[in-house]
Order: sequence, then structure tokens, then C-alpha cells
Amino acid sequence: MRCSYVLTVLLTCGPLLGQGADDCSNPTVLPGEGVFPFDTTSATTDGAPDAACLQFGTAQIERDVWFSWTAPAAGLARVETCGATAVDTRLAAYQGATCGGPVLACADDDCGLQSSLTFACDAGETFLLRLGSYPGTPGGTGSLTVSVLAPVIDAATGHAYLVVTKQLDWYTARDAASALVFQGQAGHLVTIGDQAERDFLVSSLTFDRAWIGLEQDTSSSIYSEPAGGWGWVTGEIFSFTSWRAGEPNDSPAGENHAEMFADGTWNDAEFFSGVVGAYIVEFEPGALAFCQPANPSSVGTPVTLADSGPGGGVYHLEATGGPPGEFGIFLVAALPSAPVTVSAGNLCLAPPLGRYTQTAGPGLDSIGQFDSAGRLNNFAGTSSVGSGFDVPAVLPSPPGGLILPGSTWCFQLWYRDVGGVSNFSDGLAVTF
Repeated sequence: MRCSYVLTVLLTCGPLLGQGADDCSNPTVLPGEGVFPFDTTSATTDGAPDAACLQFGTAQIERDVWFSWTAPAAGLARVETCGATAVDTRLAAYQGATCGGPVLACADDDCGLQSSLTFACDAGETFLLRLGSYPGTPGGTGSLTVSVLAPVIDAATGHAYLVVTKQLDWYTARDAASALVFQGQAGHLVTIGDQAERDFLVSSLTFDRAWIGLEQDTSSSIYSEPAGGWGWVTGEIFSFTSWRAGEPNDSPAGENHAEMFADGTWNDAEFFSGVVGAYIVEFEPGALAFCQPANPSSVGTPVTLADSGPGGGVYHLEATGGPPGEFGIFLVAALPSAPVTVSAGNLCLAPPLGRYTQTAGPGLDSIGQFDSAGRLNNFAGTSSVGSGFDVPAVLPSPPGGLILPGSTWCFQLWYRDVGGVSNFSDGLAVTF
């Protein structure tokens, strides 16, 4: 006989991939990417509502079934029921393989009454997927599609880009883009700095009309319609433009957000435009933390590094959590290493090791002192904001040479702890 998709027949017909388990503690295992059947007709509700899933007045998912899914590759997981069921579906993804983990993403009514969600994944990482109905609506059968989206990386810059096909207003797309993470870097709606970047997007991505990270600030001192006050979501300089002929035109009034067409030209649009069916996410090279957690300082907290951009293309390091009144300098190496215990701390940089000190050369002295709040204040005048250190393109010798675009360098802070012992912060691996 032919197997049906009714759960009670599974025992006589042998196992089917998919379906979904009504018990969160015993989820159906999905083998990688693919299209899998589900049946929520007789499912009960055993999952709890979560504030992260609050949409259309409710945070609950009724008639839920559960799947366990292990990512076969790193990237962005996409889970959807679009066009594959008549059920008014709701979806949620949870971190980890056991019930009660944190909610990573929820979705409802992304494609009609069906749903689609996206979240970051690493190869071998396991997630719980929850599929059910909007409260008060019936269950039923359909298909669940699970895939891994791989961002396209521009080898010339190291920037990665991803098209997410989902009809959202501009603000929701902006927030969704910033919630995605790839290779440790948070995303943002794409910003386009020159013709080369625009051409790469057009030649490498597939889209029709997609939101980009360009917004018109109506409170700006240079605001005027239709072309004044435009700026990128990242705050970077807005100089390159690719407006379609006759755009921007602010017609109808209130077109304060930008979309890009498949040919790379831009149009100003209302933020709730119903014709923009995608958004482009950009992941820029940046810092990945390592050697964590650092050993605590004498005040009981580890010293932690962070990076920030004070502007003008400067890469800037900050150090916080240190013992007030003590001194520190930044270190650099091409590669991290396994922790090596040195006095009270762990050195995690592989030789040759560079030291940003007074003897390293002009502009290379990073020496500072921790203030009463534990922030390293710069003494040498090599910080544009008074604390931390503006990392120059020139490297101390060793290792010597220059920091080039696309290269990766690793940083730690050495500092003198109370009693004269040496200690170290955690590390940052930075791709420039």
C-alpha cells in the first residue's frame, strides 16, 4: 500500500523524512537541506509563547510540531513554508538541541499567510525548529523547505553580501539585516561606496528590487527635496550615487528611502513600499575576539578590547576593565597562538610580535594609563578620541611592513597589574 502522511500510519509504512513531532523533547531529525513534509492536523500546543515572537497581537504558536536540524555548512539558514501549504503557519528557530533554548528568529505572514525566517548558522550547529499555526486557525499538511544561504564574498575587499528575498518595509529590513551574523560580523543594509562595489553587486547577486542602506534625514541641516540629506545607515561618507534618470524625485511626497534595481540604479521610495521584495545585507571585515575570557586583573575583571571607528578611515582600539592607575601598551602579530602564561596573564599572539611603544617610531606609541573607570587613556597623542589607540598603516618592527587591505592582524593589550606583574587583555583578530 502507499504510505499517507498521517502520523498514525508511519508505524506500518516505515519512517518518512519530515512530518514533525508533537513533542519538543523528541523532535523529528531533518537530514540537512531539502523539502520536508509536515502535518499539524492533530498536533497539540506544547511550546511556550515568547516575547521575541510577538506579532499581530500574540506571541504563541499553536498546533506546533518540532524538528531538529543540524547545519551542514556555515552561512545563513532559511526555513520557509512559502507556497507549500494552505495552513496559516508560524515558525520559530531555537538555539541548541534541547527544549527551552533561546529564540533566534520567529516569522509570521511573510508570504501571504505562510512564513519564512533566516538566522546565522555554523557547520555542525544544531537548532530546534518549531512549526505551527496562528492561534485560532486550523492545522494541516504541507512542506517545509530548509536551506543554507552562502553570502557572496568580494575577494578584492573581503566584504560579503547576501540577498534576502522577503517583502518588508525599509525599517524592518534594516533591523533584520543588523540581526544577521556571518563569520562573526553583524550585517547591515548594504552601503555602496563606488562604481566597483555597485558593479560587483549587479554581477554577483540576483534580485529585482531590493532595499539598500540609504535614507534621507529630514532633520539634517542639508535636507532638501528631493536630493538633500541622503546618508548611509553606517554613517560613512555619502559621495557615490547611482540614481536612475529622474530620481530621486520625492513623488509621491515622503519617498525618503532607497531601493536598487537589478541594473544597479537607485530609486527613492516610501518606506512601506509594497513593490520592494528583497533587501541586501552587507557583512564588512572586522574584528573577531579570541583568547577569551582573559585572566582577571587585580580588580577582579578581565581587560577587554573593542574596536570603533572615530571617522576619517581610522581604525581604533579601546581597552576597558583595567586596574586604575596602571599602564598598558598594544601588541600586534599576524597570527594568534595557543595561550602562553606570562606572569598573571595569557599571551595569545604568535611571534614575531610587534609592540606599539615610543621606540617603535613616529605615531606608533600606544602607551596609556587606566582611569578610575578602568578605561585606558592615551598619553602619546596617538588617539583621535583621547583614549585607546588609532592603529596606523605602518607596523612596528617586528613584524614590520604595512597593514594592507584584505590582510588580518591580531591585537592584545599588555598592561602592568597591581604589584608590578604582567597581565594581558583578550585578543581581536581584525581583517582590514
